[in-house]
Amino acid sequence: MRIEAWLDEARGPRWWARVLSFAAAIGALLGIIGPFGSYLNDGALMRVLYWSGVTVAAVVIIGVTVPPLMRIGLRIGLPWPFSLAVAMMIADAPITILSTAIVRWLWSRPVSRLGPVDFYSQALLISFCVLGLWLLLELVRKSLRRGEPALPSAVPVRAVEAAEPVLCLQMEDHYVRVHRASGSSLELMPLHEAVRRFGAADGLQVHRSWWVAAAAVTQAERDMRNWRLRLTNGTTVPVARNRIAAIRARGWLDSSEPAQTADAGRS
Repeated sequence: MRIEAWLDEARGPRWWARVLSFAAAIGALLGIIGPFGSYLNDGALMRVLYWSGVTVAAVVIIGVTVPPLMRIGLRIGLPWPFSLAVAMMIADAPITILSTAIVRWLWSRPVSRLGPVDFYSQALLISFCVLGLWLLLELVRKSLRRGEPALPSAVPVRAVEAAEPVLCLQMEDHYVRVHRASGSSLELMPLHEAVRRFGAADGLQVHRSWWVAAAAVTQAERDMRNWRLRLTNGTTVPVARNRIAAIRARGWLDSSEPAQTADAGRS
């Protein structure tokens, strides 16, 4: 499963505008129905303002802290559901501190009977509910967009990105970074699947963590016994020694250079 945009696109203004608008709407809904606001006795308007503000702040905290925490969990081999759960539990600590401070400042007497565990449990429950609803709506949105006919006058942004040629694929833990001329994005999949999905027929895997498109290679550079390929976007890609012969066969290396082998590299 891929949590769209959390690892790369989350820093883009379009994604932030969409997710913050969603958070504000959910907060307003919580303020109107007041399932957790029985202790807020200043009327619906005050509850809407409180819940909208706290929910937006919570989404910002989650959007900033959860992705790096998930990367750490995936890097050490934890399954993504467990990594997500732990990351959310950690991210909810500052959310709890924020909401508790606001509530105790505005409604000190009605909440005097509530302790830190009450506020933390409430924040955790709401955060998981909001996250689940957000992922569900994102899935529906993507499904609807896939079902729309392609119109020349209104090409979706993702379609424009997909139309760009892929320059190279870079393995990063459990993710693959897809490099294009306009930038890069992360996909949760193994490298071989990314090559099948994004790779061109004339490309080549030059390292256990790298695949490059033939059209993207501008020159080969040698540093002692190591080779690197420089691509059109300035990226330098390491070349494994057991792939030098295949790269030379493509004409990407100077044929006058002596072949490098694993045995030669160990001598």
